[in-house]
Amino acid sequence: MPARRFRPQWVPTLALLLVLAVTLSAGRWQLGRADDKRELQARIEAGARERAVTPDLRAVAAPGFDANTLAYRPMVFTGRFDPARTVYLDNRLREGRPGYEVLGAFQPAGSDRVLLVNRGWVPAGARRDQLPEMAVPQGEVTISGTAVVPGGRFIELRSGTDEPRRWQNWSIDRARERWGEAVLPFALLQAGTADDGLVREWPRPDAGVDKHLGYALQWFCFAATAAVVWLALSWRRG
Repeated sequence: MPARRFRPQWVPTLALLLVLAVTLSAGRWQLGRADDKRELQARIEAGARERAVTPDLRAVAAPGFDANTLAYRPMVFTGRFDPARTVYLDNRLREGRPGYEVLGAFQPAGSDRVLLVNRGWVPAGARRDQLPEMAVPQGEVTISGTAVVPGGRFIELRSGTDEPRRWQNWSIDRARERWGEAVLPFALLQAGTADDGLVREWPRPDAGVDKHLGYALQWFCFAATAAVVWLALSWRRG
C-alpha cells in the first residue's frame, strides 16, 4: 500500500494563509471589543452602587457635553409631568404579554429643560386602536431612577410609522423632533413602586461581553477548521 507523504500545494497554502489572516484578525478584534465591554460593565456596576443625585442640568445641557458619562447612574428629580406629552412605546413584551412602555415629559424644578422619562410598562388592551389611559401625576412630585441614553440605532420598515401618542422606538433625537430642542440629552428609567398600574422592573444592564467572546471563538474555530482541511489536502499517497 503506498505510503502517504506530506506535500503542501501552493494554491491551498495561499488560501490557508488568506483565511488565517482574516479569521485570526477578526478573532483578535472581537477579543478587544470584549475588553472594552468589560470596562463598560465595570462602570455600569460601579455607577449602580452610587448614591442617587440630581445633576447640574445647566452643565448637562451645555454644547459638547457627553451624556454617556451619566448613563446607568441613579438620579432623583423634583418637578412636574406635562400631561399633554404622554407617549406610548409600542410592541414591548413582558413574559410573552404585549404592552406599552409609557413615556412622559418631566420638567425638573428650576430648569427650562425637559427630561424624557420612561415611567414603566402597561399591558395592551384587547383593541389595537385604543391606547390605555394612564393617569399622569399632578403637581410637583419627586421621582428617582436610572439615567440612560436611549439608542438611536434601530430599524423601521418604513418612515412615518409614529403617531402623536404612539412611537415605535425612542431616542433623544426623536423626542427633540416632537417636543423641541429643550429635551435633555439623557433619559430616566423611573424606579420605585407606584399605584398607577405601571410595572417598573427593568432588566439588569448588560454590556455584552459574552457576545463578543462567542464571536471570537467562532472566528478561531474557522481558523482551526481551515488548518485541518489544509493538512488533509497536503497528505497525499506516494
